[in-house]
Amino acid sequence: MEQQLENAILTKAEKTKQGLIALFTEEGFLFSVDEETFFSFQLEKAIKNGSLLSGGELALLLSKSEQAHAKQTALRLVAGRIFAQQELYKKLCQKYDQRASAWAIAELQRLGYLNDEAYARARAAALLRKNRSKNVILRDLADKGIGREIAVAVLEELWEEQGERSGNAAAIANLLQKQYARKLEQGKLQQVQAALARRGFSFGEIRDGIRQWQQENPQIDEFEEMQDRIGEYECDLL
Repeated sequence: MEQQLENAILTKAEKTKQGLIALFTEEGFLFSVDEETFFSFQLEKAIKNGSLLSGGELALLLSKSEQAHAKQTALRLVAGRIFAQQELYKKLCQKYDQRASAWAIAELQRLGYLNDEAYARARAAALLRKNRSKNVILRDLADKGIGREIAVAVLEELWEEQGERSGNAAAIANLLQKQYARKLEQGKLQQVQAALARRGFSFGEIRDGIRQWQQENPQIDEFEEMQDRIGEYECDLL
């Protein structure tokens, strides 16, 4: 429900530290508007002449004020880190109404501050460095409001840049080498499989990754025994 405002006469206007213009009546501070709104509504003239503004005019100014504040907040947020469009919109809606939030998003798009593809690439690259699986990355990007088409395209580009071993295969290889090599050497195959499965990798990917790791580490005596365990574990899952 929109706020009902009574007719009022503006008495003065002051520039704020945020770059907005604060409006006052005889009763004190009313609200702030951006410079464009201030001059387009000829508020300087209204103050000088002591013109009476109707409740409808003030409601419109208040709506513009909400938009101006939403834009300032959005600019402050994107100055700190990169945002996806939908992610930033949800953030703004926690404080402002949907109309003001949508307007602020459109403004930042017009100014070039929002680019979902650039965001998806940066986010996916960061997750790949943490050896996240494809499914986990796609779910994460979807949660941020990134469309599947953009997410998949970005992932494919990043995998191509990784070279011969890429995607989930590269992530599993890194994890086996850095975190799970010791467990494999100790014969704790099922623990490693379960840990990788919880990270979103499929059994086939895990099986192939472990076999590849074994081939690259021929010093492990239990290679054939572990291969048999992989087959047995696969049958147990079917």
